[in-house]
Amino acid sequence: MHPITKPLLLSLATYSLATPLWADNITDLQAELLKMRQEYEQRITQLENRLAAAEQQQEKVLSPVISQGKKQSSTEFNPAISLVLNGQISDYENNPEDYSIHGFAIPGEGGLASEGGSLGESELIISANIDQNLYGQATLALHEEDGSTEVEMEEAYIETIGLNNGLTIRAGRYFAPISYLNEKHIHAWNFSDAPLIYRGLFGNQLSTDGIKLSYLLPIEQYTEVGASLGNGTRNPSAGGHNGIGDWLVYAKTGGDFDLAHSWQFGGAYWQSTPQGRNVGAAHAHAGETTANPVQFTGKTQISNLSFVYKWTPEGYSRPQFTLLSEYFYLKDDGQLSHDAELADYSGRQYGGFTEGLYRLSPTWQTGVRYDYLGSRLTASDTELLDDAGLDFTNYSPKRYGLMLEWLPSEFSRIRAQVNHDKASRQSDTQFILQYTVSLGAHGAHSY
Repeated sequence: MHPITKPLLLSLATYSLATPLWADNITDLQAELLKMRQEYEQRITQLENRLAAAEQQQEKVLSPVISQGKKQSSTEFNPAISLVLNGQISDYENNPEDYSIHGFAIPGEGGLASEGGSLGESELIISANIDQNLYGQATLALHEEDGSTEVEMEEAYIETIGLNNGLTIRAGRYFAPISYLNEKHIHAWNFSDAPLIYRGLFGNQLSTDGIKLSYLLPIEQYTEVGASLGNGTRNPSAGGHNGIGDWLVYAKTGGDFDLAHSWQFGGAYWQSTPQGRNVGAAHAHAGETTANPVQFTGKTQISNLSFVYKWTPEGYSRPQFTLLSEYFYLKDDGQLSHDAELADYSGRQYGGFTEGLYRLSPTWQTGVRYDYLGSRLTASDTELLDDAGLDFTNYSPKRYGLMLEWLPSEFSRIRAQVNHDKASRQSDTQFILQYTVSLGAHGAHSY
């Protein structure tokens, strides 16, 4: 046999044995590549369908007026009118009129809702584009207080539109941009009642009569900075002021990790010089003040940090998760007065809350909330702290909440909630059954 023939035959034999193995591997790879291609094409098709649906919806609501810079209206009529009914049934283990938060004086409407059935806080919202430069909104809040219905102008402001430079100016009465939750209407909150820290510092919510400036930075990541100047008449400020009574600066930023994960982080600083702020309302019924309360005059500073995370895989129609956490720190320095008595006062009140929400399906959602508070109060005459009903011991209030809600549509909601409230040393179990419905124009809520 020729010397070259033997190696050649061995090579051919090896190739003939290996060829089926290579063929099998190539077939598997081709099948796997085909499967991956089908999956990617399916995902792209889903994204294209979602984009087309969004564009179609946008085309329905856009108008030539909006293209000139006006706000998007929730109805063709001018103005848009919306009525939000927010009734509830409440049951408490303890007498709600004796409710208190140790270390805090509950201002304004920060007490518990009436036991049994109540109107809650319903809202009548009127809004419209005034012209190509201005947008206006007014919100009337109706709530039950001691058996009678009270009406309050909750918001009333005008706002610039179409400036095209990232700057927006708002003037009138509005919710102060001190935190994420504070700027939202009560019916848009995730729980039926306010966080404990909101009750203790603001009497549920901080609003301002003044002017707000906000600026959206021209960068890829969403970043907004702003300031607010107020007249200083809304708690925790008080009294008459010549000019600016309170001021606030804030910043917030956020973005998307990917299609399913988004976040927002914010911080704010608020300052005022209250003149005769009532701090003795802890012994009063909800919405009332004592006949001769202890008062604070001095300087008040509040700092806030807020964080929001949202997980929304495959859009808002699928299971989703939201995490919201806020922290406040208040610093008071000045004097307490009661009748002819005076005392130097230094107060530190702090705390926050964390709530987690899980959307089980498009119509069912559940959530948990944890509140925690603390305080350090000192006075040159502790008798005035006693007169104010302020607990200056080391007790730390807490509260645990659980809720389940049914959302048959974006216009209605039925919510059941239970709290184990340890705001004072006398713990309380609270049950709330609430309905929320929206009639008329219904604009989209912010992030």
